[in-house]
Amino acid sequence: MDLPYADGLMASCASCSLPLPEGARFCPSCGHEVSSVAAEERRVVTVLFADLVGYTALSEHLDPERVKRLIDGSFKLLIDDINTFGGRVDKVLGDGILALFGAPVAHEDDADRAIRAAMQMHESLAGFVADQSVLEAPLQLRVGVNTGEVLVGTVSGTTDYTAMGDVVNVASRLQTMAPPGGIFIGDSTASLASSEIVRELVDDVEVRGREQSERVWRITGRQRHIPVIGSRSDLPFVGRTAQSELLTSIMTMVVNGRSAVVSVSGEAGSGKTRLVNEALAAFPSSDVEIFAGVCAPFGETNVWAPIATPLFRRLGLDPGAPADELRELTRAKGAELYGFEDDDPVLERFVEGIMHLLGRPSQLDDESRVQARGTLFALIVEGIRRRSRMGPVVLWLDDLQWADVLLIDLLHRLARSLADRPVLIITAQRDEVDLDWPPAADHPITVRMPLDPLSRPEAERLISAVLGQEFEPELAGNIYERSGGNPLFLTELAELAKSNPSSTALPGSLRAVIAARLDRLPSGARATLDNAAVLGASGRLDSLEHFAVEMDQDFSDAGLGVLADDGLLEVGDGWWRFRTDVVREVAYQTLTKLVRAQRHAGIASAMLAAPGMPIDQVAHHAASAAELIADIGPVPGVVPNMKEQAARLLRDAAQRSLEVGAFHQAQTITTRALDLDPEGIELARELLLLRAEAETERRQSDQARSDAEDALEAAVAAGDRRHEGMARRLLGVLSQRDGDLLDARVELDLSIAIFRDLGDDIELAASLRDRGFAEVFGGSLADAELILGKAEALSELLDDRRGRAWVRQHQAWVAFLSGDPRLAETRLHLAADEFDELGDRFGLGWAFGLLAYVRFNERRFEEAEEIAVRVRLEALELGDLWAPAMMDSLIASIRLWTSRFAESEELSRRALAGFREIGDKFGVVQALAPRLRVLAALGRSHEAERGIEEVLSLGDSFGDLAFPAMAAAGAAVHLGFGERAVVIGELALDRLTKMGADGTESRTTLALGLCQVGRPDEALAALLESERPTPYGLAVHAIAAAMTEDFASPVEDAVAVWDDPGASYLDRVLVDVAAAVALQRRGDEPEALTMIERARYTSNHAHDVVAKAFVSCAASTLVEDEPHGAIDHLGPGWHRVIEGLTGVEPHPQLSTV
Repeated sequence: MDLPYADGLMASCASCSLPLPEGARFCPSCGHEVSSVAAEERRVVTVLFADLVGYTALSEHLDPERVKRLIDGSFKLLIDDINTFGGRVDKVLGDGILALFGAPVAHEDDADRAIRAAMQMHESLAGFVADQSVLEAPLQLRVGVNTGEVLVGTVSGTTDYTAMGDVVNVASRLQTMAPPGGIFIGDSTASLASSEIVRELVDDVEVRGREQSERVWRITGRQRHIPVIGSRSDLPFVGRTAQSELLTSIMTMVVNGRSAVVSVSGEAGSGKTRLVNEALAAFPSSDVEIFAGVCAPFGETNVWAPIATPLFRRLGLDPGAPADELRELTRAKGAELYGFEDDDPVLERFVEGIMHLLGRPSQLDDESRVQARGTLFALIVEGIRRRSRMGPVVLWLDDLQWADVLLIDLLHRLARSLADRPVLIITAQRDEVDLDWPPAADHPITVRMPLDPLSRPEAERLISAVLGQEFEPELAGNIYERSGGNPLFLTELAELAKSNPSSTALPGSLRAVIAARLDRLPSGARATLDNAAVLGASGRLDSLEHFAVEMDQDFSDAGLGVLADDGLLEVGDGWWRFRTDVVREVAYQTLTKLVRAQRHAGIASAMLAAPGMPIDQVAHHAASAAELIADIGPVPGVVPNMKEQAARLLRDAAQRSLEVGAFHQAQTITTRALDLDPEGIELARELLLLRAEAETERRQSDQARSDAEDALEAAVAAGDRRHEGMARRLLGVLSQRDGDLLDARVELDLSIAIFRDLGDDIELAASLRDRGFAEVFGGSLADAELILGKAEALSELLDDRRGRAWVRQHQAWVAFLSGDPRLAETRLHLAADEFDELGDRFGLGWAFGLLAYVRFNERRFEEAEEIAVRVRLEALELGDLWAPAMMDSLIASIRLWTSRFAESEELSRRALAGFREIGDKFGVVQALAPRLRVLAALGRSHEAERGIEEVLSLGDSFGDLAFPAMAAAGAAVHLGFGERAVVIGELALDRLTKMGADGTESRTTLALGLCQVGRPDEALAALLESERPTPYGLAVHAIAAAMTEDFASPVEDAVAVWDDPGASYLDRVLVDVAAAVALQRRGDEPEALTMIERARYTSNHAHDVVAKAFVSCAASTLVEDEPHGAIDHLGPGWHRVIEGLTGVEPHPQLSTV
C-alpha cells in the first residue's frame, strides 16, 4: 500500500495499541496474544464518521497532485489520532473517514475513546491547516458519533473488515447535521460517555432516512480529573454483615434440628451468590450435605434440572450410560447414600424416578401426568428426608427468577413436608421478578433477605481492595455513583481505573465492561466460553469438550482455569456453570446469528444421536436454530426443514411436560412452537390442542377456548375428524366449567359422535366421561347416570382401570346429589380401591374428598373433618391447588355449625383466595356458602349482604345450577330476610327438582323463609315433601307448628333434635324457642323457662349474634321484666317469627339493624 497513512490502517494490539504485522500471533512489542478476528461477530461498537469541509473548494483552486498530498497529510494525522485512542479505521471514503471503537477488540470506555479521538482530530487538523500557507480557505471536520449493535466481519471476496448496521447510517447522518468544526453524538453514545465529556442537548431531531427521531447532543469540551491509582490485591467479601450474621444463626438452628427457608433477592450483580456461598462455606456442621443447583434462562433445561443436576452429581451418574447400568448404579447409590434397604419397595420407585428425570423410559411413564408429578415430588421429599437423618441438608438454588412454576411448587412441597427435619432451603433471585416464593406463612422459619446496594464506606473498602493503596475520594465517588453500589459494577469499574491510569473515564454499561474482559481472553479460553454460552447456563465438562472437538478447536484444563480464575465460569467436578448470566448473555450476543444457528442445530443433532438426552433440551436447541433462521434466512450447514423439525421436537417436549404435570412449561413450549409458524397444518393443530389442554389445566379459560376454537376451525377445514373431536371435547369441558351446560352438551355430544364414527374407543370413553360429568352440575342426574354407565362399559371393554375408576368417582357424585349417601359411599370405595391399586394418589384424593362431603351431609362432622384434613395435606404434597381450597371450604362449614366462627371465617377466606387465584367460579361460590353464614353469625350483616349479591351474580353464569341459589337463600334466611329467602329458595328448589337431586336442605330453608314472611301453613306443607327428617328440618317444623298453634309437635321435635348428635347449635336454639312457646301456651311455665334458658345458654356459648338476639327477643315477650339490649341483630323476618309464635310484637324499644 503506497499511502503515507497505510501503517495507520494496520491492526493494532489490544494491550499496547501498537501496530501488528500481518499474520502475527503475538504482539512483537508487548508479547500479548493476538486474538484472531472472527469472520463475523455481532458487537456493540461506537462508530465515528468524519468528513472534511472545504475539500471541494480546495480542488477547484489547486493542482490535483497538491490536493492529494494535502489530504494524505491531513488523513495521516487523523488516522493516527484514531489509532491512539484504540479505534480502527474501517474505510477511507474520498474526503471522509469511518472508524470503529469496540471492534475487533472492545474497551470498557469505547464511547469516551471515540469522542476524545474526534476532539483530538479537530485539534490535529487545525494545526495542520495552520502550517499550510497555500490554503486560501480553512479545512474543517464535521464528526458524527453513534453507538449500537452492528455486524462486523470481512466482506465476501475481500479481506476488508467492516461494520454493517443502522448504527453506521445514523453516525453518517449525524456527521452531515454537525456544523463545521463540531461533533454531534447520538443519545446511546451520550448515555455511555463519562462525566469528563461535556455535552449539551441539541434536540430530538428527525434523522433523514429513518422513521424514528434521534436525540442529538453536541460535544462542547472535556473536564480533566487527576486520579491516584494503587496496586491490586485479592478481593475480600465486603459488607452484608447483618445478612451474614442472620444466615449463621439460621444455619445453627438447622444444625439443632430446625428447618428454615431463606430467600435472598437483589439486582443482577448485587452479590446474592457470593453471600450464600460465603455463608455455606462456614456451615457449622461437617455432616451437612449441600445440593446446589442453578435455574437457567430461556427454558434451555428441563423443569427439574436445578434439582436433578446436583442429585445426579451426588449419585455420580452419567446420563448417557445404558439404562441397565444406570438402574444398577442408582440402586447401589440409593442404599449407600440414603439408607435404603435392598428389599425396600421405595428404593425401586426411587430408581424409576431417577430414570424419569433422566428422560429415560420408566414405570412413571404409565402413570397420569398429575400422578407422575406427585410421585417425583414424593421421591424427592423422601430422599431428602432420609439424608437428613444423617445430618443437615441444604438445598441451594440460584437464579430462581428463571424457575418453572412447577419447580416453585416443588419448593413449597419441600418446605411443608420437611418442616420437621434439619433442612435449609435457600434461594437467590432477582428482585424485579414476581415469584410465588418464599412461603407466606406455612413455614415456621421463613426469612426474606433483600440485598440493598453497598453503602459508601463498604464500597470504598471494595475499591481499596482493587486499587490497593490510597486513592482520591473523587475517583471513589465517581465509581460509587456510576455503579449504584452494585458490587459487580464496583469491581469492574475499579479494575478499569487501575488498569488505565491515563484516564478516569468510567464505562456506563456492564455489557461494555464484560465485553472488554472477554476480548482480553486468550483465543482458546474465549472459544470455550462462546461454546458454553450456546450450550446454556451450565452443563457437563465432557459436553463442552465434545463441542470443541466437533468445532475443531483446542480444549484444555488450562483454558478452563483461565475462565475460572477470571470469575467467568465456575468449574466443579465434571461440571461448569456461568458465574452470572450477564457474562453468558454478552458472550452469546457477540456470536453472529448465523454462527448461533449453526451451533444450536449441531447440538440438537448430536443430542438426538445420543441416548437418554432430555427431549426439552433437544427441542430448545433446534428451536433456537429455527428462530435464528427465521431472522436471517437459510444458513449453510443447517437442514432446510429445521423449522418443521424444531416444531415436532417442541411438540414432543410439550407432550412430555403434560405427562409430568408441568402445565406451565407445556404452555410455554407449545407457544414457542406455534411462533415458528410451522408449515404442517396438522402439526399446528396438534400444538394448538396441546396448548389448549395445558391452559385448561391451568384454569386459563379464555386462552384455552381461543386455542380450542382455532384448532376446531382448522380441523373442520382439513376434514380431520379426530382433531375435531378432541377440540370439541375441550370446548365442552370449558363450557361446563363456565356454567354453560347447553353448549357443553352440544360440543361433547358432537365429540362422542365423531369418535363413535371413527371407532376410536379410547377417545370415545374420555368424551363420555366428560359428558356424563357435565350433567352432574346443573343437568339431569338421570342422564348423567346413563351416560356414565356407557363410559363404564367401554372402560371395562378396554380394560382401562383408571378410566373405570374415574367413572365410578363421577357416579358417586350422582348418587350423592340424588340423596343416596349409601350408594355414593359404595361407589367411592370402589373408585378408591382402584386408584389405590394403581398408585394414583391424585384420584384417591378426589374419592376421599367427596367422601368427606358425604360424611358432612350426614352430620358426621368429626369423621368428615378427619378425612378432609388428610385429603388436604395429601393434595398439598401433590401440588394440587383446587383440592386444598375445596377441603378448606368444607372444614369451614364444619367449624360454622360447631360454632367456631373465627376459625370458619379464616378457613373460608383462605378457600376463597385459593379459588380466586385459579379462577374457579364454582369454587368461589363453594367458599362463599359457609362464609356468608359465618358473617351473619358474627354480626357483619353488610358484608354478608354483599356476599349474597356476589353469589347470585356468579350463579347467573352457571345456568340452572342450584348451588349458588342454595347458598344465597341460606344466608338470606340467617339474616332474617324472609322475602328474599323465599324467592331465592323457590328458585333453588325448582332447579334441584329439574335435576332430580335431593332437595331436603333447600326445602327446609324455604320453609323457614315462609315462616319469616308469616306463611307457616305453607312451610309445613313444604316440609311434608322432604323424604328424610334432619335436625334442621325438625327445628323448622317446630317453629312452623308453634306458629299454627300446634303445641304438641314442638316439644316432640325438641327431644328428637337434642337426641341427634349431628344437630347444630342453630337447630337447637330454634327448636328450644319453639318448644318454650308451646309449653307456655300449654300452661307449663317452669318447663317453658327451662327451655328458654337452655336456648339462651346454647346461643351464648355459640356467640352467634343472630341466635342470641332471637332468644333475647323471644324471652322478652314470654317472660316479664326480661332484660333486652338496645340493639337488635334480627332482620324483619325473625321479628315476624316471634310475633307469629307469641302473638305479641317484639319490644318496641328494639330496633332492627
